[in-house]
Amino acid sequence: MGETAVVSRSNRRITARKACLLTVRYRAEGDWRPATAMDLSPYGCRLRVGEDIPRGALVAVVFEAPIQDGARTPSVEVPGTAMWARLEGLSFQVGVHFEDSPMGLLEILSVLS
Repeated sequence: MGETAVVSRSNRRITARKACLLTVRYRAEGDWRPATAMDLSPYGCRLRVGEDIPRGALVAVVFEAPIQDGARTPSVEVPGTAMWARLEGLSFQVGVHFEDSPMGLLEILSVLS
């Protein structure tokens, strides 16, 4: 029997992502468009979008915290880069990497806990 090399793939994420279904807005080129954030971390997210976004494209995403007990709704615009995109059913999914994690994004993540 021959030996089979096992290729391991390292996890490149710095922090774990939290599953969510947040309605967000994004802009890759041109106008703002609606999207759904499927998961989120301080340094990235996975979006469900209606268009193919090329790898390496600059993307801005606006997140708003879910409303709780009539509290204000914090929102934050986070710039990032599209790391991958693929067709999933009738929509596209895109992985976005954020260089920085602004305080407003950390507030939204704390609401998701």
